[in-house]
Amino acid sequence: MSLNATRAPLLLSDGTPLRVRAIRPSDKEALAREFARLSPESRRRRFFAPKRELSEAELRRLTEIDHHSHEALVAIEMESGRGIAVARYAAEATRGEFAITVADDWQGRGVGSALARRLLMRAREEGVTVLEATALVDNHAALALLRRLGFRVCSLGGGTVDLRLEFEPGVDWAAAA
Repeated sequence: MSLNATRAPLLLSDGTPLRVRAIRPSDKEALAREFARLSPESRRRRFFAPKRELSEAELRRLTEIDHHSHEALVAIEMESGRGIAVARYAAEATRGEFAITVADDWQGRGVGSALARRLLMRAREEGVTVLEATALVDNHAALALLRRLGFRVCSLGGGTVDLRLEFEPGVDWAAAA
């Protein structure tokens, strides 16, 4: 799946269409704004500690990416143009780390699953064979999502769960996840 293919509309199970595209440097302001809209609990679950805002350095790191070893896809509400979710991986060689954030008012609607499936296809296309993710033990929604995507628990401790997804040769992520 090419970067252009990620632009095909994403249709949620309730029929809601979302636009998906690769993140770009011009998204810094929108990313900061949407981060500020997240509840303190959602920010804690994503960063494992209280976090009020993203620094300029973090915004650069999260938006100025190469779209090969580091990819981030944004789900955008069609009517408002608001970014409602970001899924990303950052890899070295064939191993990478996976993360996803969904706006509070969009959680539980299938955005995370649908966007993550597109990101998994991109990771495979770029030669990533293993993705790892870490979630807080009390983040039941994230753990359920990761398990649905095929991630398996590899360690538990210190209030976090480490999970790993090893891509199986020949598995079609569009159909399997």
